[in-house]
Amino acid sequence: MDKRDKIVVAAGVVIVIIALIGVVYQQEDTSSAEEMEKQYAFNVNWDKKTVTLPGEGHVAKGGTSQENFTISERGLGSVTVTLNWQDDWASGFIIPWNWSDTLSLRVSGPSGVSFSGSSEASGFSGPLTVMADIGDKPESVQLNASNMSHAEEIVEEQYMSSTGTGDWTATVGIDTKPFLLDRGNDYTVTLEYTYYEYTIKKVEVS
Repeated sequence: MDKRDKIVVAAGVVIVIIALIGVVYQQEDTSSAEEMEKQYAFNVNWDKKTVTLPGEGHVAKGGTSQENFTISERGLGSVTVTLNWQDDWASGFIIPWNWSDTLSLRVSGPSGVSFSGSSEASGFSGPLTVMADIGDKPESVQLNASNMSHAEEIVEEQYMSSTGTGDWTATVGIDTKPFLLDRGNDYTVTLEYTYYEYTIKKVEVS
């Protein structure tokens, strides 16, 4: 093969390479254009979740006892604190009586929490309940966002309230019967809370 033939072959190879590059770029441009023509949105839905935190202790005559709880979730629906106990001197074994200890429950929560009624309750039999209504279930919504991360940022900023997130305290008190051996009572106290967990699904829209 002489020099002229080599030049012709080399030129042909270059032309083929340029043609292949052009085809590849054309396919990429076509794919990009098709992707740009598609429009997407993000559907947000909510599921209600329930968590129960247990506690127990003993409240002595003339004193109080505290149970501490921590809620880490955001987007809370409600918080319910329930106190229960069994009076250990409910009836006399020598001299009968028909009265019981009176226990009290006082609940405190993070700033901004509003209780349904009172934050305190008392009585001579359980359960005693204190409840806080915090938020309603958000409506399902369709968001316009650039990507999934952007959609999550919108949901976190606009729908996920921090009200109620943090430390809660249940303080238990007792007023015992006027009986020397009645020194207090064991009890159980539970904090149950609901919160709303979101799911996001990317959908194609016309």
